[in-house]
Parts: sequence; C-alpha cells; structure tokens
Amino acid sequence: MRDFEIGHVRSGRLGDARGLFDNPDILYTPSNLWPTDRSWVVCTDYDLWGTKVCGPRRLVEALLADTEIEAVRLPWTG
Repeated sequence: MRDFEIGHVRSGRLGDARGLFDNPDILYTPSNLWPTDRSWVVCTDYDLWGTKVCGPRRLVEALLADTEIEAVRLPWTG
C-alpha cells in the first residue's frame, strides 16, 4: 500500500505547511489544509490540474485579485 492510500493527518501552524512540500520524508504533498475553526479549506491532489479553495468571500476575492496567483471562480452548484 502506498502512502497516499494510507492517509495521514498532521497538525500544526499554517506557516509551517511549506515544509511539507519539500520534505524528502513525505512522499506526497498535503491534499487538504484547514484551520481549527473550519472557516476555510484548501483541497488539492497530486494529479489534479488545480487547487480548490472555499471560504469567506473576502478570502476568495483576495485570491482572485492577486496578480501572482492564477485563479478563477467556479460556478456554485448544489
């Protein structure tokens, strides 16, 4: 069984998440990040073309307005 099939949960500070992306002891990057208060969530996967973010309108607008981040608003369904 591979690491991504087992699943791992890690906790820590958001500022420390960068270390998970270049750590040789971790086979795959994080697929979900969310704070303790669950006010936003970042969902991705190693083979997806993009990352999805859900959260307060202010967060979404900031991502859309950032000139270094390529972002689009997905249609809301459900």
